[in-house]
Amino acid sequence: MTNKLEQEAKTIGRKKTIKATAVVVAILLLILMFQETRGDFANGILFYIQAITNIHSVAILAILFSLTYLFGGKAGKGIILNNKNFIVISLTYSVLIYAFIYIYMAIVGITNSPDWIPNKPLALFKNYLLPLAQTSAKAIIPILAAWLWATYRMRFNHKQ
Repeated sequence: MTNKLEQEAKTIGRKKTIKATAVVVAILLLILMFQETRGDFANGILFYIQAITNIHSVAILAILFSLTYLFGGKAGKGIILNNKNFIVISLTYSVLIYAFIYIYMAIVGITNSPDWIPNKPLALFKNYLLPLAQTSAKAIIPILAAWLWATYRMRFNHKQ
């Protein structure tokens, strides 16, 4: 009986977090499309399609949705069955997802950096990793918003 409740809680958690993440990603992609097509629609749409079908964009979306699926099940179990605080769970999993995406982007940037840079570790930190962290830190806001919305809604699925 408990195993069935646990599976049901995980399924609810996954569904809610995947839906919330999909909504946020769709909104962000629409905003990006409108920004790209502002001046010249034909060229803008080509640049937009090129940007979203880039291997790294696809990899980041795969990481985002894979981790959302994995952590969504854990969040559902924690909130629905164990009555854990939805804010703490949202913060925890949002930061973890952001950290994995940041690590991927950092690895891509480091492996694509030129070999001729003197004092490479310091230069990479100052010129790449720190600016990457500062600009990509904005990405945690939509991730956190999706998770807060989804985990808040999970609270209403009581133990049965």
